Amino acid sequence: MPKILIIEDDNFLLEMLAKTSIKEGLDIEIAVNGEDGLEKIGGGKFDLILLDLVLPKMHGLEVLTKLKEENNPTPVIVLSNLFDQESIDKATALGAKDYIIKAQSIPKDIVQKVKTFLSENK
Repeated sequence: MPKILIIEDDNFLLEMLAKTSIKEGLDIEIAVNGEDGLEKIGGGKFDLILLDLVLPKMHGLEVLTKLKEENNPTPVIVLSNLFDQESIDKATALGAKDYIIKAQSIPKDIVQKVKTFLSENK
């Protein structure tokens, strides 16, 4: 069962993503801020990280920067409402494999995208 870390501070979206992910056979862990997310990444093996950018304690771009500095191979899909080209370009340059705009997606579609990514990158 693929193990996913969701780093997201929106409780409603987090709950919806968690329920949908579990229904779809994904094993998930949750972090509600960037610092907690980095700690969990260091303590566990994940197949994928879903990462919000606007987070308390540490911005998602800082999380991506630290992962890149540590040569962490875990793929990251950014899940954000920041949809300006600069944010997308920065996240991509820091290693994000995909960029999903929250306001344009429902949890079921996000989880399907995760499953598709995982199946294509085994």
